[in-house]
Amino acid sequence: MHTFRFWLVAVLAVLLGLAVWRVFVDTQVPAPQIDAKRDKSEITRLVLVETDGFSDPQAQIRTLVRESPGGAWKADGAPASAMIGRAGLGWAYTQREFAKGEEPIKREGDKRAPAGLFRFGSSFGSGPSQLTGYMQLEAGQQFCVDDTASDKYGQIVRQDEVPAGTSGEKMWEIGIYRLGLVVDYPTDRVAKAGSCIFIHVWKSPETPTVGCVAADEGTVARLQEWVNDDRGGAAIAIVPREARGRLGLNLPE
Repeated sequence: MHTFRFWLVAVLAVLLGLAVWRVFVDTQVPAPQIDAKRDKSEITRLVLVETDGFSDPQAQIRTLVRESPGGAWKADGAPASAMIGRAGLGWAYTQREFAKGEEPIKREGDKRAPAGLFRFGSSFGSGPSQLTGYMQLEAGQQFCVDDTASDKYGQIVRQDEVPAGTSGEKMWEIGIYRLGLVVDYPTDRVAKAGSCIFIHVWKSPETPTVGCVAADEGTVARLQEWVNDDRGGAAIAIVPREARGRLGLNLPE
């Protein structure tokens, strides 16, 4: 009898545990989507980076403004040439629902820039600046972690915050990072969804990047100032022209 009671209690405990686990899993809050995607109605200032297709590394940058949510977009400044990832574009992991057919999803090391809608992080550079939240690159201070084994994956941290041998970029040593802006790209370490994404100075007008957006130094400097003028309303859309309508922004031709 005691043995029977023991096993009965054990089975009931397991069933109760499974029920609690199921409720816990089913009621988990989904991973947050891109802020720019959630609150796109608040975007009144947009850096639009467009390509002719998913495999095209050449792009055009346009800066657009609108007076109110839902208002018509107007050009603010002349367009500029840009280069993106050598392999083109892949939809950001958190915006993969926009993908159709065989369109690629961004992954670490795929040489693609992420397609989608994002907010901006800090402007950065090798020299001082009065820009809001500006990040001056200094030795040992800005290490972009691209190591999928690290819990700091996709973050910019001090180099001494991660173990020796952790894969990443020493931003202070990279010449094309002398001016740039951080794209607030929400990655996923388990999915290896891609790490730090920037707008930075290009090596040349013909040289693609390994996943960022690159332009001439004058354009990057202008974008830093332009975004800084209204950080709360600014966002960036990186997209092939064929897919621009999927972002729900009523973008002009």
